[in-house]
Amino acid sequence: MATTDPAADASAARPRQRLTGGFGVARASRLVAAMKMLLPAIALCLVALVVIWPQLLRDEQDIVLRGKPITPSDADTLRVANPRFVGVDDKARPYEVIAVTARQESESSDIVHLDMPQADMMTEAGDWVNMTAGSGVWHKRDEAVDLAGGVSVFHEAGHQLAADTARVDIAAGIATSEDPTTGQSPGGNVVGEGFRLYDHGARIVFTGKAKAVLFGSGTGG
Repeated sequence: MATTDPAADASAARPRQRLTGGFGVARASRLVAAMKMLLPAIALCLVALVVIWPQLLRDEQDIVLRGKPITPSDADTLRVANPRFVGVDDKARPYEVIAVTARQESESSDIVHLDMPQADMMTEAGDWVNMTAGSGVWHKRDEAVDLAGGVSVFHEAGHQLAADTARVDIAAGIATSEDPTTGQSPGGNVVGEGFRLYDHGARIVFTGKAKAVLFGSGTGG
């Protein structure tokens, strides 16, 4: 016969409550033990990061800022990064000479050594002419540049020249080379033993034995 005595029901439920409560206490104990091990590990990692982080920043700055080692000879040499020389020629035409680096032996020296120089000039008609080379020597008083390491000349009309070396008299608007020269333009190709460039590139003369291949317009009929 079933009973509905409240006391009996409470007595039957009491052991289950004790079991459930014991399981919860055990799980909490394991969690506390795990935290006791994890928190010191986290603290140790934070301390290590605080100690190591400045060193990491210092190494990164060294990688970014550390350049070519300085030698004793550099103390007497003036070096400039990305130099830019601007002026006008005897006909008031502007010109500009830039380079990756410039090196001058002393403040009074007339010679400046250029790395990857580039000269921009204007013809009397207003056309733009550009010259580039692997290296160069800028003579400040003469307003001239000796180019070497492969010289390229580009005229905005599409004319191009290439030679090993060249001397550019910027004040007079003249460039010369005694090295074998190749040239190309919309009208044909030319090979010569040298070249003379006048009026900042408005007129070009191939010297020595020259050979030209001209492109015909081609007419049908």
